[in-house]
Amino acid sequence: MEMSLPARSTEALEHDVRAALAFDPLIDGHDIGVAVEDGVVTLTGHVASVGAAVAAERAVKRIDGVRTIANALHVRARTERTDTDIAREALHRLRNNVTVPLTVQAIVRDGHIRLEGAVSWDHQRAAAENAVRYLSGVKGVMNEIVVG
Repeated sequence: MEMSLPARSTEALEHDVRAALAFDPLIDGHDIGVAVEDGVVTLTGHVASVGAAVAAERAVKRIDGVRTIANALHVRARTERTDTDIAREALHRLRNNVTVPLTVQAIVRDGHIRLEGAVSWDHQRAAAENAVRYLSGVKGVMNEIVVG
């Protein structure tokens, strides 16, 4: 009769996965999301190369308690900008435009920017849109700013 070890907790397994990713010099674990359920580890996010994606997979394979790996890592092209990159630059552009009040917010998803908030004048609404429309990596802008 084979004795099996008790299953590790989800939290402990997730901690070990994150530690393994942080420890491996080939991997930038900051852009990798980890989800663990019943020994199934799902890796999401962005890596710089196919080699980094494979290194992440290998690091996770070595952890006791991992039964299956879903490697959903996206290899980002050098010129590709993430939503975080776009959001940072959009914030910078909005805050440095004296015409745009601080009530305006930008939400970025899949390269699309949605502008929200309230302004006093229509030219402020237009200035906010113009500030972010031509940022590198932006696929489109939805201007939902209310004039009132």
